[in-house]
Amino acid sequence: MFDVSHLNLKCADCSKDIKELPFQPTSGRSVYCRECAPKHKKTGSGDFRGGSGGGRGGRRF
Repeated sequence: MFDVSHLNLKCADCSKDIKELPFQPTSGRSVYCRECAPKHKKTGSGDFRGGSGGGRGGRRF
């Protein structure tokens, strides 16, 4: 973890103060707090939020 408290960073979504990051921040890129970061995470192969759900666990009656 990188201590970034001296940079006075704020989450780009909720404006919460960010004191630590798991990476060295670079200028020109948005940073997000732990709560907002998952909303902006890119998935590797396809979007897990959409689609048929893999065939199991569909509609329950």
